[in-house]
Amino acid sequence: MSIPLRHAKARTFHGTKRRIYHLLEEMGTSNDQVWPFASQPFMRSPGPLTPHRTEEWHLGLHAVLDEVVPEERLVWRIKNDGVDGTHAFILTSAGKETTLEHRFDGELSDLEGRLLWRRVEDAHDRAIDALFDKIERVLKR
Repeated sequence: MSIPLRHAKARTFHGTKRRIYHLLEEMGTSNDQVWPFASQPFMRSPGPLTPHRTEEWHLGLHAVLDEVVPEERLVWRIKNDGVDGTHAFILTSAGKETTLEHRFDGELSDLEGRLLWRRVEDAHDRAIDALFDKIERVLKR
């Protein structure tokens, strides 16, 4: 038996989709300007973003890039036991404003998935809020 998990956070920025996408694209690399917690590193495999090859690790989560549409979305397939789902960054714009949404969409197994989510939920929420704050500061430079 599995339990559905749908979790989303969004923020609107004064900036272009291109600029915000570029900041997301560099997360976890030596050019990362926006990951907020040096003590909780966000890492990803080297090289360009390549679906089904690029991997990421953060907050105890492991994922593989599932889909990339430049300036529109990055979708990662979660590889942790007990979780069948994705987390994604989705960009939409209206005029000079761009909304960035982070969406977690999946199914948690009764035991492993629920325990994993319980362990990372608070840190995950803080990380997304801090990431949005950092993106906002970088865009003002």
